[in-house]
Amino acid sequence: MQRKSLWGSYKALAPKTRIWLGVGGMVFATAGMLLSDYIEDKRPATEFEKEQLEMISPVTVVDHQPRTSK
Repeated sequence: MQRKSLWGSYKALAPKTRIWLGVGGMVFATAGMLLSDYIEDKRPATEFEKEQLEMISPVTVVDHQPRTSK
């Protein structure tokens, strides 16, 4: 017996089942975003936590200074 790939197994499902899997994934993601916003409102980050996030952040902000004409 040949094993199916994940995509092959997904394609073998009935179309109605695939729709419900997609809808379920969207509901799960939406609930996660709403719940994380609610938790963040109830318990905001402390200054120590903000400093830790800034230290590990890979983003560096560089201010742009316009060139002067000669």
